[in-house]
Amino acid sequence: MTLGYVRVGSPPVSDLVTQQPARANGDAANVVLRPGAAADWGSCWAMDVSYDTEYVWQLQSSMQADVPMSGFVQVRLPRTIVLRDPLWGGTASPPQPAQGSLTVAESQGAIDGFALVVPDVARAVDVLHMVAVRGHARRRGLGTRILNATLDAARTAGRRTLCATVQARNYPAISALKATGFALTGYDEQYYPSNDVGLNFAHRLAHDRVSRLVGEPPRGRL
Repeated sequence: MTLGYVRVGSPPVSDLVTQQPARANGDAANVVLRPGAAADWGSCWAMDVSYDTEYVWQLQSSMQADVPMSGFVQVRLPRTIVLRDPLWGGTASPPQPAQGSLTVAESQGAIDGFALVVPDVARAVDVLHMVAVRGHARRRGLGTRILNATLDAARTAGRRTLCATVQARNYPAISALKATGFALTGYDEQYYPSNDVGLNFAHRLAHDRVSRLVGEPPRGRL
């Protein structure tokens, strides 16, 4: 797989993440967030990004007054299943990025999570290509913390919109995106080679900045 990196004039988002270790509370007290370096890339590419879930979003289509209607309903599965993102990992040698913004969460010298942002110049948006947390560090709020740090850095950099596409079966990612202010904008049945439905989410950062100026709470926040 070759990642769609492009070069832009503004600095990478991860370069704007605070250089001071940002410590969390509780079990994640030793985890710090920092900008990713070239030496971190191999560990991120090799990270196990599989996930377990009891829920999926299921696409349903119908006709109402001769108008085709489509929507998603949350369905509970009869048992927990383990899935993985088919577009990440799978090769011994990671693709070498020419441009991208990597933020990592580090604990005791090991990377416990990361977020990769890729600029899409043609659409004037940034794409959250992957956010992941290592298995033993999950369910402690680390994924949400990484997402919030990425969003804050994107706002500081003056970005317009941050987009993400996830599998309709990736309920943990869907929940994290919704909790941090992302909104569903559409879907793509041909996005994944595995034929999984891809859900498109977006966080309109420009609206956040305007809302703060006029005193209106940002949309989509939970």
